[in-house]
Amino acid sequence: MATTLLRVGQTAEPASDITINALEAADAARDRRDWANAAFYYHEALEQDPARSPLFVQLGHAYKELGDYDAALEAYRHFLDREPHDADIHLQLGHLHNRMNDPEAALEWYNRAQALAPDDAEIARHVDVAGLRLSRFGIERKRQKALELVQSGQWQQARDILRNLVAVDGEIDLIAVYANVTKEAGDFEEALQLYEVYRDYAQANDPKSLGDVEIQLGHLYKVKRDLSSALQHYIRARDAEFRLYGHIAANSIPEREIQACMGEIYTCFWRAD
Repeated sequence: MATTLLRVGQTAEPASDITINALEAADAARDRRDWANAAFYYHEALEQDPARSPLFVQLGHAYKELGDYDAALEAYRHFLDREPHDADIHLQLGHLHNRMNDPEAALEWYNRAQALAPDDAEIARHVDVAGLRLSRFGIERKRQKALELVQSGQWQQARDILRNLVAVDGEIDLIAVYANVTKEAGDFEEALQLYEVYRDYAQANDPKSLGDVEIQLGHLYKVKRDLSSALQHYIRARDAEFRLYGHIAANSIPEREIQACMGEIYTCFWRAD
């Protein structure tokens, strides 16, 4: 049988003088999760009896567990060519593409499996999970793109993606980044509204971030040159730090910003120690 399935360097255990039953050896290797020998012996069994097409599925499983996804795909397709209406091989191809980190192809194969076996609850479960994973995969790519734009200072483009992520996809954990980027884009009024959403999120999910909410609001008012309001928020940030840690670090952000604001507001007589 001409094939590329047997990979270079994959050898079976040393053979004894007794002829080895390839299928028994393959099943035994599979059961002990010795995937290299399982692949070798399933290949040998197929060489001995090419008509036993279900062994291609076992061969594919072994290669999949070895991480040789191309060989696994080839083995599965050998079986698929012979049994195109078998629901399970479509399911296995879905599993394989999941391993290959290709959720779109995985969902396609799961859908094909479901079309062949519409009443199979296990297949239906995989269709649902794959659909969710594909949706999540797209969201993760958008998150990565948004953060790359933030890193490069492309504020408006980052803002557009972040708005979609937060408002449409429900990625509320990005609210602080969205608010900061909106501020950097120059829309101070919307940024102010978003920081209030950030406050609500912090109160409900991450109380340690409440100090950061006040710091960011202080920065916003400082950019607007409303130093009195900025000072109030920096003082609140310092109070939040004290409630959290029981002390105020001399070089903390709130402390430094308070001194800077005081220096600008009371220019005639203020001097930080």
